[in-house]
Amino acid sequence: MPGPVPGSGRSRHAVVAGVVAAVLAAGGVGGWLVWGGDGDGKGTAGPPAVTSTATDGPGPSSGQDSGTPSDPASPSGGPAATDREPPPGFHTVEDPEGFTIAVPVNWNRTSSATEGVFYHSPDGKSLVQIFTLAAPGTPPYESLRQTSGNLAAKPGYQELSLERTGPGDAAELVYAYDREEGRRKVVDRAFTGTDGRQHAILVAGPETDWPQQRGTLTTALEFFRP
Repeated sequence: MPGPVPGSGRSRHAVVAGVVAAVLAAGGVGGWLVWGGDGDGKGTAGPPAVTSTATDGPGPSSGQDSGTPSDPASPSGGPAATDREPPPGFHTVEDPEGFTIAVPVNWNRTSSATEGVFYHSPDGKSLVQIFTLAAPGTPPYESLRQTSGNLAAKPGYQELSLERTGPGDAAELVYAYDREEGRRKVVDRAFTGTDGRQHAILVAGPETDWPQQRGTLTTALEFFRP
């Protein structure tokens, strides 16, 4: 995997969906949001992730176009994920933040203390965001419901689906919204990992790329180990 590209090296028109992760407190009840904003989402180029398994290929597969989750992947990081190689176009990386995940080959890593870890496509139009909250106070489904409510004021925002997916307390939000560069489609999966912490993995890209975002998320979840 090539070294990280500094945020300033990408086009100022880079389209980024998942750019803010915030911890909320209201009435003594803690919550968290991972939401698509209008910031640049550049983060800081940090130490490169270590590639543990690489599979050359043309890129992530688009999979089947579906409005509902269809992947059997469990975000538990079980033995099955460690014994197999990711599909063509992906490789597994050992991220400096301590987790392992499969992301598309040649995507560049940045990180932010408040927004988590990002892997960006070379053209800056698509991304994977990974965010972890050490002490959550709100279940994943409720957190995503709050996220959708906060996003409702964004231009062209449309909640496409919000549902509990399992295993465990895992939930998923799919939404679309408008940017100057074009319409975006995002899938955001939130869950409690085997480490007892809440994680969210978000994949964003141009709406015209759908269901490629779904395929990227499926692979990321299948190989995620906290």
